[in-house]
Amino acid sequence: MIELGYRNLEHQDFHALHPIVSDWHIVRQLGSWPFPSDPEFTRSRCLAYGGVGFVWGVFTDIGLIGTIGITEGELGYMLDKRFWDQGIGTRIVSHALTEAFKKYDWDQIHASAWFDNPASTRVLTKHGFIESHREIVHSKARDRPTPVIQHVLTREAYNALRDSSE
Repeated sequence: MIELGYRNLEHQDFHALHPIVSDWHIVRQLGSWPFPSDPEFTRSRCLAYGGVGFVWGVFTDIGLIGTIGITEGELGYMLDKRFWDQGIGTRIVSHALTEAFKKYDWDQIHASAWFDNPASTRVLTKHGFIESHREIVHSKARDRPTPVIQHVLTREAYNALRDSSE
């Protein structure tokens, strides 16, 4: 199993992060990242998150492979596509949820997945997220209104799922 590490993003992470966010297959699944990717926008993300929550780089022995964050109660993540379909998305979401519910008194965490990203929806449902509603929002990368599925995970559902797996 690939060993994963987490830490705040730093300026030096730009050279690893920018190629990831320059891949259309990745960026099209993000809500607020521009495409083509703007180096200055990427640089602005290579620092510790200053609000309520966290955004971490996800690292293996080869370096940065993605990011995971829960900011203001909203989950978001991305992975270099070389690491898709290996269970890493599931692992990083699990780690982030554990840390968030431990550190913050949030009653729930929200997440969204574009209608054409069933892999992300599967990751969310594995962790107890349920669909709350569907809507059309503007995708910055796609530059058009795009259907999105909104999800919610309550602390109660998270705890029940954890208790049943122990």
